[in-house]
Amino acid sequence: MTAAELLSSHFPVLKPDDSVQTALELMQEQHTTVLPVVQDDKYIGLLHEDDLQDADTQTKLSTFLPLEDRSQVAPFEFFLHPLKIMHQRKLSLLPVIKEGNEYLGVITAEDLLQAASHYNAATEPGGVIILQMLPYNFSISEIGRIVESNDAKIIHLNTWTDTSSGQLMVAIKVNKSDIQDILASLERYEYHVVQYFGENLSEDELKLNYDHLMHYLKF
Repeated sequence: MTAAELLSSHFPVLKPDDSVQTALELMQEQHTTVLPVVQDDKYIGLLHEDDLQDADTQTKLSTFLPLEDRSQVAPFEFFLHPLKIMHQRKLSLLPVIKEGNEYLGVITAEDLLQAASHYNAATEPGGVIILQMLPYNFSISEIGRIVESNDAKIIHLNTWTDTSSGQLMVAIKVNKSDIQDILASLERYEYHVVQYFGENLSEDELKLNYDHLMHYLKF
């Protein structure tokens, strides 16, 4: 799923001749604190609400040019790239810019949330298991065989490195919620199960698992 597939070409933009008042009203209307500034279909930059603090409401936006924030993404980029940029820079939207600085539209946080939910099978029912291991011990085929031996299938798999330990973290989502048999099999094969999400978990267990997952998924 690329940036071009997620962009909205009808999202409102600002022009250098617009006033501060116009910018602030449009930001409020769109429930955002940032908007792209475009002139003749060419991208100039992102204008932040903070840039307009203490400015006269009738001041033209051209007064604030050049803009410091030139955050953008190319249309061919996989959606995880804009997701990372928006997370790191705390943006609610990101312009998609074609070669020649041509403005195509923006990707919003809502667009990315929907894309991520499809990418990690979040909308599909099932359980999630997070494993920790040394990188050279990782075998997709072996993990898949263990899951399938318990009448289940992996519908999503993601890996990342825990920077504090150097260990590989492996998150798998399976197509059934009752995962006790899968957990037992993984432990028999001496896999270290860090967290899991499935049926019959207490509220405290769910909260603990969620907190740990958010810790491991930090960019």
